[in-house]
Amino acid sequence: MRDEAAMTGAAHVHFRVLGPLSVEGPGGALAIGGHKPRTLLAALLVARGEVVPAERLVSVLWGDGPPDGAMTALRAYVSRLRGVLGDAAPLRHRPPGYCLALHTATLDAADFEQRVRSARAAAATGDHARALADLDAALALWRGDALAEFADEEFAAPEAARLTELRTGATADRADELVALGRSAEAVPELEALVRANPSWERPAVTLMRARYATGRQADALAAFHELRARLDDELGVEPAAPAQDLYRRILVHDPALTATPRPGNLPRRASGFVGRERESAGVLAALREGPLVTLTGVGGAGKSRLAVEVAGRDRARFDDGAWLCELAALPEDSPVGDAVSAALGIRQRSGLSVEQTVLEYLRPRSLLLVVDNCEHVLAHAAALVGEVVQHCPGVVVLATSREPLGVDGEQVRPVPPLPLADATALFVQRARAATPDFRLDPAAADAVAAICARLDGLPLGIELAAARMRVMSPAEVAARLEDGPLLGGGRGPVPRHQSLAAAIEWSYRLLSGPEQRLFRGMSVFAGGADLRAVHGVADPGAAEDDVLDRLTRLVDRSMVVARSGVHSRYGLLETLRAYGRSRAADAGETAALTRRHVEYHVDYAERAGAGLQSPDERAWAEEALGVYDDLRAAFTRAAADAEWDLAVRLVAAVPELVHLRVGYEAYAWAEQLLPVVDPGHPSYAAAVGAAARGAWNRGDFPHAVATARLAGDRRPPPGTPRIAYPHDVLADVALYEGDVARALAHYVAESERARGDGDRIRLVWTLYYVAVCHAVGRHPEEGLAAARESLDVAEATANPTALSMARYALGLVLKKSDPDAALALFDEAEELAAAVRNFWWQGIAMMEGAATRAVHGDPVEAARALVAVLAHWDRVGDATQQWLNLRYVARLLQRVSATADAATLHRHLVAAGKPSPLGPPTAPGNGRRADPRAAEAAAVASARAALGRVLSGELATGRA
Repeated sequence: MRDEAAMTGAAHVHFRVLGPLSVEGPGGALAIGGHKPRTLLAALLVARGEVVPAERLVSVLWGDGPPDGAMTALRAYVSRLRGVLGDAAPLRHRPPGYCLALHTATLDAADFEQRVRSARAAAATGDHARALADLDAALALWRGDALAEFADEEFAAPEAARLTELRTGATADRADELVALGRSAEAVPELEALVRANPSWERPAVTLMRARYATGRQADALAAFHELRARLDDELGVEPAAPAQDLYRRILVHDPALTATPRPGNLPRRASGFVGRERESAGVLAALREGPLVTLTGVGGAGKSRLAVEVAGRDRARFDDGAWLCELAALPEDSPVGDAVSAALGIRQRSGLSVEQTVLEYLRPRSLLLVVDNCEHVLAHAAALVGEVVQHCPGVVVLATSREPLGVDGEQVRPVPPLPLADATALFVQRARAATPDFRLDPAAADAVAAICARLDGLPLGIELAAARMRVMSPAEVAARLEDGPLLGGGRGPVPRHQSLAAAIEWSYRLLSGPEQRLFRGMSVFAGGADLRAVHGVADPGAAEDDVLDRLTRLVDRSMVVARSGVHSRYGLLETLRAYGRSRAADAGETAALTRRHVEYHVDYAERAGAGLQSPDERAWAEEALGVYDDLRAAFTRAAADAEWDLAVRLVAAVPELVHLRVGYEAYAWAEQLLPVVDPGHPSYAAAVGAAARGAWNRGDFPHAVATARLAGDRRPPPGTPRIAYPHDVLADVALYEGDVARALAHYVAESERARGDGDRIRLVWTLYYVAVCHAVGRHPEEGLAAARESLDVAEATANPTALSMARYALGLVLKKSDPDAALALFDEAEELAAAVRNFWWQGIAMMEGAATRAVHGDPVEAARALVAVLAHWDRVGDATQQWLNLRYVARLLQRVSATADAATLHRHLVAAGKPSPLGPPTAPGNGRRADPRAAEAAAVASARAALGRVLSGELATGRA
């Protein structure tokens, strides 16, 4: 067996500057030394990995009058720091100075900034709960003032000021998210403090007005405006800006929208204003109230998607469960749509159900507006699922977009006409000013713009492409070029209109340079967009990356490419432009090479992401990889279609941790598809078997899970394999679930020894976790304490959030009875760690055990609130096994608060479904028949929600102090 140093490799180091400078390794705080070494380290950290000249460091350490031998002393301090930090954060000499390599270490300031960016990206899509969680995690990193002991030093003051400003902005963001989530009362104290500290900053004052009004304090909300107005007048001699004045007027007239309950959903925030379409919007809104299905039809580029999102945003307040957008454009032609719809709704396939049945089960009791966008290339599958939703989900209304009707009973078809001249002109001016802010519509330009809009048949996409040319051409020049081009005018109706749009796209394409045209064609291979690295590697690998970025920027400027911000900027084509790009790539004979590069790039990416999800940077990898998922699907589909089995199986073996824990079960079908055709000797075969077996396990099909896992024989996946893709683990888990604790325990004890020998720390955390769980299930939790503590020690060395979450959960589980307070803290930490990396399964079990612990030992009202959240979580995740366990915890709480009738009702539901009840055996003999499992679960969950609601409302005495 290898020694510990060899097994763990370089220790991970955490640098903390959001407060007093500190450095932490696996064993705790590292002793950096006195003021000079600490100052040296701070200067290197401020540089964020860039080289700091030696002369600059001497000046930082000794000021303008350094002593003789200062360079020698600097080298001594550098040597001392190297000895403390080791290989985890190498301090390197790079002429003309030194740099601190941070790629294997973490810096709390960088983590803070990344979390704030993630929060703002989530807020932009309407995911306010996610944004709030990210902001809470970001602000929790602060332990005092930034670079506190160096804030007055010249080298640190600008960075300290920058970080402090970011902190203030994040605090304001947090208040915004609280208000957006309907938690205005919590936001008011924070906003009042922000306003006191920043009296001339309008944004927190405006949010304070909104929050006070939402809590019934109209007079105080108006007072906040008057106080802001007085401050701005005294200090700057200006009036409040439009947002403050508009809100003031809305408060005066009691605008109902100010107190409307926020609705969930995922509708995107518009990057630009919505122009015109008032008649169409009103017509679609009226149609949505008349029937369960409205389909917007029209040619590509007519603005169907934009209109659908606009109408959904206006109508979502009518639906208790909000409005949700499912985009189908990235799906391969004629493919099923169930996985895409479930992913958009954030739900996963339930045990014993197909993904389509899961969607129907989830939607059946809900009041929800579902926007299904770009149905035309998957028309049959989209129509089939939408038809089922219309028939079986009475509270759901579907708004679809397609180039042709779905053909479903009850469908109302609303053709999307071209924009009338006034609206078309307004759109042209808006997009022209985005390209050229000083664009003016004088009389001469107005005539040319009218000619452009008429020539383009009022189609928004064509108008936007033409407007983007205002940076280098005048309206008259564009009109003249269009007049001389091969546009088809004269006729009306869909065919001429579609031809005119195609000609407008052709014209825009011809105006690109040769390299820009090649890049545009190459980008058409991406299903869901790509970052710069992917664009370079797939679309134009022969060019320098800087040249690709320059061309990409020009394509964005010309509206040929759409740029989306997030963790990394991503670039994509609208579907109409993507179809055109594919046709031009085919004409150029480039399709085969592009497809091959796309597949190879994404197989490599999947393997890098799989490793990244087991690293300290799991959060960043998860955020990024979820955005690549459409292209991972496309890469697998292409590899399988071309019988590229090596590439297909490598991708399947790499993605289980991304897909299973964060998306759904789609990739397990990929694994099952490969098993009959892949060589069992392939290095990734065992992991593919494990992925397929785990999918059967999640579906609740244990016989199939066992049969699939046994296909691996004695083959084992290599170290670094995703945690859930080990076939022999599935066999052990089936044994554990069926009551053979000893067999499962023996497996995981042996596997933990194997992991030690392999030096696979992630695997060791997993196996030790299960050793602890086996002891807890076997009712001897104290015997699992050593394994749980070792799991935590190893997890700390990995700094991987999921590993840290698992280890905390394991330790909490074995301490739950003997030290409930410690267990509760561990469960809460485990939940936070898992949620931060979107690992919803580990988040759910930590939530559940925390709620269960509160149900026995904590405040009953807090326990009830937590159990309601867990019911909703498992309902969305679709794990019936965990939901039934959660229902047992609800029954215990109801018994504790003397809700005798509610507890007895839930007990009957458990017994009727053949599930154990904490309240004992049935009180009366049954008829020997069990209820339908899904119906029984739905009834039990409804009963539990109602009973917990009575606890929360105060109807039931809880004994709360």
